[in-house]
Amino acid sequence: MRLSPDTSQATQCPVCESPIASANNTVATIMHDLERLDGDLQVIGSDTPALQRQVALEEEQLQQLRAALSRSQDEINEISAGLRALQQEPDQMQRAAHVRGRISLYLDTTAQHVSAPQVEDRRDDLQRQIAELEELLSDDTQGDRLTSYLSLISQNIRTKAASLELDHSDAPIRLDVNRLTVVADTADGPVRLADMGSAENHLGYHVATLLSLHEWFSEHRGPVPRTLILDQPSQVYFPPDYTGEPPPQGTDLSHLLNIYRTINNTVQALDDALQVIVVEHADLADPLFRNHVVERWRYSNNQALVPPEWITEPIDDEDE
Repeated sequence: MRLSPDTSQATQCPVCESPIASANNTVATIMHDLERLDGDLQVIGSDTPALQRQVALEEEQLQQLRAALSRSQDEINEISAGLRALQQEPDQMQRAAHVRGRISLYLDTTAQHVSAPQVEDRRDDLQRQIAELEELLSDDTQGDRLTSYLSLISQNIRTKAASLELDHSDAPIRLDVNRLTVVADTADGPVRLADMGSAENHLGYHVATLLSLHEWFSEHRGPVPRTLILDQPSQVYFPPDYTGEPPPQGTDLSHLLNIYRTINNTVQALDDALQVIVVEHADLADPLFRNHVVERWRYSNNQALVPPEWITEPIDDEDE
Protein backbone atom coordinates (compact mmCIF):
# COMPACT_ATOMS: atom_id res chain seq x y z
CA MET A 1 0.00 0.00 0.00
CA ARG A 2 1.27 3.44 -0.94
CA LEU A 3 0.51 6.68 0.91
CA SER A 4 0.04 9.92 -0.95
CA PRO A 5 2.27 12.74 0.35
CA ASP A 6 -0.77 15.17 0.34
CA THR A 7 -3.78 13.48 1.85
CA SER A 8 -5.97 16.56 1.41
CA GLN A 9 -5.73 16.16 -2.34
CA ALA A 10 -6.12 12.33 -2.40
CA THR A 11 -8.53 11.02 -4.96
CA GLN A 12 -8.43 7.40 -3.72
CA CYS A 13 -8.87 5.82 -0.36
CA PRO A 14 -5.44 4.88 1.04
CA VAL A 15 -6.90 1.64 2.40
CA CYS A 16 -9.27 0.29 -0.29
CA GLU A 17 -8.11 2.56 -3.13
CA SER A 18 -11.78 3.52 -3.92
CA PRO A 19 -12.37 7.03 -5.32
CA ILE A 20 -13.26 9.71 -2.76
CA ALA A 21 -14.37 13.35 -2.99
CA SER A 22 -11.89 16.05 -2.28
CA ALA A 23 -11.70 17.27 1.35
CA ASN A 24 -12.03 20.83 0.09
CA ASN A 25 -15.67 20.18 -0.82
CA THR A 26 -16.47 19.10 2.73
CA VAL A 27 -14.87 22.19 4.24
CA ALA A 28 -16.76 24.45 1.85
CA THR A 29 -20.07 22.81 2.77
CA ILE A 30 -19.44 23.23 6.50
CA MET A 31 -18.57 26.89 6.10
CA HIS A 32 -21.72 27.50 4.10
CA ASP A 33 -23.90 25.92 6.85
CA LEU A 34 -22.18 28.02 9.52
CA GLU A 35 -22.92 31.22 7.62
CA ARG A 36 -26.62 30.23 7.28
CA LEU A 37 -26.88 29.48 11.03
CA ASP A 38 -25.29 32.82 11.87
CA GLY A 39 -27.92 34.59 9.75
CA ASP A 40 -30.75 32.74 11.55
CA LEU A 41 -29.33 33.72 14.95
CA GLN A 42 -29.30 37.39 13.93
CA VAL A 43 -32.97 37.20 12.89
CA ILE A 44 -33.94 35.52 16.18
CA GLY A 45 -31.99 38.12 18.16
CA SER A 46 -33.85 40.94 16.43
CA ASP A 47 -37.29 39.38 17.38
CA THR A 48 -36.42 38.78 21.05
CA PRO A 49 -37.60 42.22 22.41
CA ALA A 50 -41.03 41.81 20.77
CA LEU A 51 -41.41 38.35 22.25
CA GLN A 52 -40.44 39.60 25.69
CA ARG A 53 -43.03 42.41 25.50
CA GLN A 54 -45.75 39.88 24.53
CA VAL A 55 -44.80 37.58 27.42
CA ALA A 56 -44.95 40.52 29.86
CA LEU A 57 -48.43 41.45 28.58
CA GLU A 58 -49.73 37.89 28.98
CA GLU A 59 -48.35 37.69 32.53
CA GLU A 60 -50.13 40.94 33.43
CA GLN A 61 -53.47 39.57 32.16
CA LEU A 62 -52.87 36.37 34.11
CA GLN A 63 -52.41 38.35 37.32
CA GLN A 64 -55.67 40.24 36.68
CA LEU A 65 -57.57 36.95 36.16
CA ARG A 66 -56.12 35.52 39.35
CA ALA A 67 -57.23 38.60 41.30
CA ALA A 68 -60.80 38.35 39.84
CA LEU A 69 -60.95 34.64 40.69
CA SER A 70 -59.90 35.39 44.28
CA ARG A 71 -62.67 38.00 44.64
CA SER A 72 -65.28 35.56 43.25
CA GLN A 73 -64.19 32.85 45.66
CA ASP A 74 -64.54 35.28 48.56
CA GLU A 75 -68.12 36.09 47.49
CA ILE A 76 -68.96 32.37 47.20
CA ASN A 77 -67.63 31.78 50.70
CA GLU A 78 -69.76 34.61 52.09
CA ILE A 79 -72.95 33.27 50.40
CA SER A 80 -72.28 29.71 51.60
CA ALA A 81 -71.80 30.94 55.14
CA GLY A 82 -75.12 32.79 54.96
CA LEU A 83 -76.95 29.71 53.71
CA ARG A 84 -75.51 27.56 56.45
CA ALA A 85 -76.65 30.12 58.99
CA LEU A 86 -80.21 30.04 57.58
CA GLN A 87 -80.29 26.24 57.66
CA GLN A 88 -79.10 26.14 61.23
CA GLU A 89 -81.80 28.57 62.36
CA PRO A 90 -85.05 27.64 60.47
CA ASP A 91 -87.98 29.95 60.70
CA GLN A 92 -90.61 29.00 63.29
CA MET A 93 -93.42 29.23 60.74
CA GLN A 94 -91.63 26.90 58.35
CA ARG A 95 -91.08 24.42 61.16
CA ALA A 96 -94.74 24.56 62.15
CA ALA A 97 -95.88 24.07 58.52
CA HIS A 98 -93.60 21.07 58.21
CA VAL A 99 -95.07 19.49 61.36
CA ARG A 100 -98.65 20.12 60.16
CA GLY A 101 -97.87 18.45 56.81
CA ARG A 102 -96.47 15.37 58.52
CA ILE A 103 -99.52 15.09 60.76
CA SER A 104 -101.92 15.50 57.80
CA LEU A 105 -100.10 12.83 55.79
CA TYR A 106 -100.27 10.40 58.69
CA LEU A 107 -104.00 10.98 59.23
CA ASP A 108 -104.81 10.55 55.50
CA THR A 109 -102.81 7.34 55.27
CA THR A 110 -104.43 5.92 58.39
CA ALA A 111 -107.93 6.71 57.06
CA GLN A 112 -107.21 4.92 53.79
CA HIS A 113 -106.02 1.81 55.59
CA VAL A 114 -109.18 1.78 57.74
CA SER A 115 -111.77 2.43 54.98
CA ALA A 116 -110.26 0.71 51.94
CA PRO A 117 -109.92 -3.09 51.82
CA GLN A 118 -106.54 -4.62 51.42
CA VAL A 119 -105.66 -5.20 47.77
CA GLU A 120 -104.68 -8.76 47.04
CA ASP A 121 -101.39 -9.12 45.21
CA ARG A 122 -102.36 -11.08 42.10
CA ARG A 123 -99.42 -10.12 39.93
CA ASP A 124 -98.01 -13.65 39.70
CA ASP A 125 -101.42 -15.09 38.82
CA LEU A 126 -102.05 -12.43 36.18
CA GLN A 127 -98.62 -12.90 34.65
CA ARG A 128 -99.29 -16.65 34.41
CA GLN A 129 -102.63 -16.01 32.69
CA ILE A 130 -100.97 -13.59 30.27
CA ALA A 131 -98.35 -16.22 29.40
CA GLU A 132 -101.09 -18.81 28.76
CA LEU A 133 -103.02 -16.43 26.51
CA GLU A 134 -99.88 -15.51 24.57
CA GLU A 135 -99.24 -19.22 24.05
CA LEU A 136 -102.80 -19.72 22.80
CA LEU A 137 -102.48 -16.75 20.44
CA SER A 138 -99.13 -17.78 18.96
CA ASP A 139 -99.11 -18.46 15.22
CA ASP A 140 -98.07 -22.10 15.58
CA THR A 141 -100.72 -22.88 18.19
CA GLN A 142 -103.45 -21.10 16.23
CA GLY A 143 -102.52 -22.94 13.05
CA ASP A 144 -102.57 -26.34 14.77
CA ARG A 145 -105.91 -25.63 16.46
CA LEU A 146 -107.49 -24.44 13.21
CA THR A 147 -106.29 -27.55 11.36
CA SER A 148 -107.67 -29.80 14.09
CA TYR A 149 -111.05 -28.03 14.20
CA LEU A 150 -111.43 -28.07 10.42
CA SER A 151 -110.71 -31.79 10.39
CA LEU A 152 -113.55 -32.45 12.86
CA ILE A 153 -115.96 -30.17 10.99
CA SER A 154 -115.04 -31.85 7.69
CA GLN A 155 -115.93 -35.24 9.19
CA ASN A 156 -119.42 -33.94 10.05
CA ILE A 157 -119.81 -32.56 6.52
CA ARG A 158 -118.93 -35.95 5.05
CA THR A 159 -121.40 -37.73 7.34
CA LYS A 160 -124.23 -35.43 6.28
CA ALA A 161 -123.21 -35.66 2.62
CA ALA A 162 -123.42 -39.46 2.84
CA SER A 163 -126.91 -39.29 4.37
CA LEU A 164 -127.95 -36.99 1.49
CA GLU A 165 -126.43 -39.44 -1.02
CA LEU A 166 -124.29 -36.74 -2.63
CA ASP A 167 -121.57 -37.40 -5.19
CA HIS A 168 -118.05 -37.96 -3.79
CA SER A 169 -119.44 -38.47 -0.28
CA ASP A 170 -117.45 -41.73 -0.11
CA ALA A 171 -114.20 -39.74 -0.43
CA PRO A 172 -112.57 -37.60 2.29
CA ILE A 173 -114.26 -34.20 2.40
CA ARG A 174 -112.54 -31.08 3.68
CA LEU A 175 -113.51 -27.46 4.17
CA ASP A 176 -111.01 -25.14 2.46
CA VAL A 177 -111.18 -21.89 4.44
CA ASN A 178 -108.71 -20.12 2.14
CA ARG A 179 -110.91 -20.57 -0.95
CA LEU A 180 -114.20 -20.79 1.02
CA THR A 181 -115.29 -24.00 -0.64
CA VAL A 182 -115.66 -27.73 -0.05
CA VAL A 183 -113.14 -30.12 -1.60
CA ALA A 184 -113.43 -33.89 -2.12
CA ASP A 185 -110.05 -35.64 -2.16
CA THR A 186 -110.61 -38.40 -4.72
CA ALA A 187 -108.19 -40.91 -6.22
CA ASP A 188 -108.05 -38.69 -9.32
CA GLY A 189 -107.18 -35.58 -7.34
CA PRO A 190 -109.08 -32.86 -5.48
CA VAL A 191 -112.57 -31.96 -6.73
CA ARG A 192 -113.92 -28.58 -5.65
CA LEU A 193 -117.60 -27.89 -5.11
CA ALA A 194 -117.84 -25.86 -8.33
CA ASP A 195 -116.77 -28.96 -10.26
CA MET A 196 -119.10 -31.44 -8.59
CA GLY A 197 -121.75 -31.20 -11.27
CA SER A 198 -125.43 -31.08 -10.41
CA ALA A 199 -127.30 -28.39 -8.52
CA GLU A 200 -128.40 -31.09 -6.08
CA ASN A 201 -124.75 -31.58 -5.05
CA HIS A 202 -124.28 -27.83 -4.64
CA LEU A 203 -127.39 -27.55 -2.46
CA GLY A 204 -126.56 -30.63 -0.41
CA TYR A 205 -122.97 -29.65 0.32
CA HIS A 206 -124.00 -26.09 1.22
CA VAL A 207 -126.60 -27.36 3.68
CA ALA A 208 -124.23 -29.98 5.12
CA THR A 209 -121.46 -27.39 5.56
CA LEU A 210 -123.66 -24.73 7.17
CA LEU A 211 -125.23 -27.23 9.57
CA SER A 212 -121.81 -28.67 10.52
CA LEU A 213 -120.43 -25.19 11.24
CA HIS A 214 -123.43 -24.32 13.39
CA GLU A 215 -123.03 -27.59 15.25
CA TRP A 216 -119.43 -26.74 16.01
CA PHE A 217 -120.20 -23.19 17.13
CA SER A 218 -123.09 -24.33 19.31
CA GLU A 219 -121.16 -27.14 20.97
CA HIS A 220 -118.17 -24.87 21.66
CA ARG A 221 -120.26 -21.79 22.56
CA GLY A 222 -118.82 -19.70 19.77
CA PRO A 223 -120.01 -16.06 19.47
CA VAL A 224 -122.16 -16.79 16.40
CA PRO A 225 -125.95 -16.17 16.14
CA ARG A 226 -127.79 -19.49 16.42
CA THR A 227 -129.95 -18.84 13.36
CA LEU A 228 -129.73 -20.23 9.82
CA ILE A 229 -132.03 -18.92 7.05
CA LEU A 230 -132.48 -20.87 3.80
CA ASP A 231 -134.43 -19.65 0.77
CA GLN A 232 -136.27 -22.24 -1.36
CA PRO A 233 -134.09 -25.36 -1.21
CA SER A 234 -136.67 -26.99 -3.50
CA GLN A 235 -135.56 -24.88 -6.48
CA VAL A 236 -133.20 -27.65 -7.61
CA TYR A 237 -136.08 -30.16 -7.68
CA PHE A 238 -138.97 -28.08 -9.07
CA PRO A 239 -139.37 -25.95 -12.21
CA PRO A 240 -138.54 -22.22 -11.87
CA ASP A 241 -142.22 -21.28 -12.33
CA TYR A 242 -143.45 -23.56 -9.54
CA THR A 243 -145.82 -21.63 -7.25
CA GLY A 244 -146.48 -24.13 -4.46
CA GLU A 245 -149.21 -26.13 -6.07
CA PRO A 246 -148.98 -29.95 -5.97
CA PRO A 247 -145.68 -31.10 -7.53
CA PRO A 248 -145.64 -32.21 -11.16
CA GLN A 249 -146.23 -35.86 -11.96
CA GLY A 250 -143.13 -38.01 -11.58
CA THR A 251 -141.29 -35.58 -9.33
CA ASP A 252 -139.06 -37.43 -6.83
CA LEU A 253 -139.48 -35.79 -3.44
CA SER A 254 -137.24 -38.20 -1.51
CA HIS A 255 -134.09 -36.10 -2.00
CA LEU A 256 -135.86 -32.91 -0.91
CA LEU A 257 -137.22 -34.69 2.15
CA ASN A 258 -133.70 -35.85 2.95
CA ILE A 259 -132.66 -32.19 3.07
CA TYR A 260 -135.37 -31.41 5.63
CA ARG A 261 -134.65 -34.62 7.53
CA THR A 262 -130.99 -33.62 7.88
CA ILE A 263 -132.00 -30.15 9.07
CA ASN A 264 -134.47 -31.58 11.58
CA ASN A 265 -131.95 -34.12 12.93
CA THR A 266 -129.34 -31.39 13.46
CA VAL A 267 -131.76 -29.10 15.31
CA GLN A 268 -132.88 -31.96 17.57
CA ALA A 269 -129.28 -33.05 18.24
CA LEU A 270 -128.51 -29.52 19.43
CA ASP A 271 -131.56 -29.58 21.72
CA ASP A 272 -133.15 -26.64 19.87
CA ALA A 273 -130.08 -24.45 20.42
CA LEU A 274 -130.17 -23.75 16.65
CA GLN A 275 -133.11 -22.18 14.79
CA VAL A 276 -133.43 -22.88 11.06
CA ILE A 277 -135.87 -20.70 9.10
CA VAL A 278 -136.78 -21.90 5.59
CA VAL A 279 -138.71 -19.79 3.09
CA GLU A 280 -140.16 -22.33 0.68
CA HIS A 281 -142.60 -22.53 -2.26
CA ALA A 282 -143.09 -26.28 -1.95
CA ASP A 283 -145.77 -27.45 0.43
CA LEU A 284 -145.08 -31.12 1.05
CA ALA A 285 -147.64 -33.37 2.65
CA ASP A 286 -145.09 -35.42 4.56
CA PRO A 287 -145.31 -34.79 8.35
CA LEU A 288 -141.56 -34.19 8.38
CA PHE A 289 -142.30 -30.99 6.48
CA ARG A 290 -145.94 -30.16 7.31
CA ASN A 291 -145.52 -30.32 11.09
CA HIS A 292 -142.99 -27.50 10.98
CA VAL A 293 -144.89 -25.06 8.76
CA VAL A 294 -145.62 -21.83 10.66
CA GLU A 295 -147.14 -19.59 7.97
CA ARG A 296 -148.49 -20.17 4.47
CA TRP A 297 -148.29 -17.07 2.31
CA ARG A 298 -150.29 -17.76 -0.86
CA TYR A 299 -152.18 -15.81 -3.46
CA SER A 300 -155.04 -18.22 -2.91
CA ASN A 301 -155.56 -17.31 0.77
CA ASN A 302 -154.55 -13.66 0.33
CA GLN A 303 -151.80 -14.05 2.93
CA ALA A 304 -148.33 -12.58 2.63
CA LEU A 305 -145.34 -11.43 4.67
CA VAL A 306 -146.69 -7.87 4.26
CA PRO A 307 -150.43 -7.80 5.16
CA PRO A 308 -152.63 -6.43 2.33
CA GLU A 309 -154.12 -3.74 4.58
CA TRP A 310 -150.68 -2.19 4.92
CA ILE A 311 -150.50 -1.49 1.20
CA THR A 312 -151.99 1.94 0.45
CA GLU A 313 -150.90 2.30 -3.19
CA PRO A 314 -151.75 0.06 -6.14
CA ILE A 315 -149.04 -2.37 -7.14
CA ASP A 316 -148.03 -2.43 -10.78
CA ASP A 317 -147.28 -6.05 -11.67
CA GLU A 318 -145.02 -4.92 -14.49
CA ASP A 319 -142.68 -3.25 -11.99
CA GLU A 320 -142.28 -6.43 -9.96
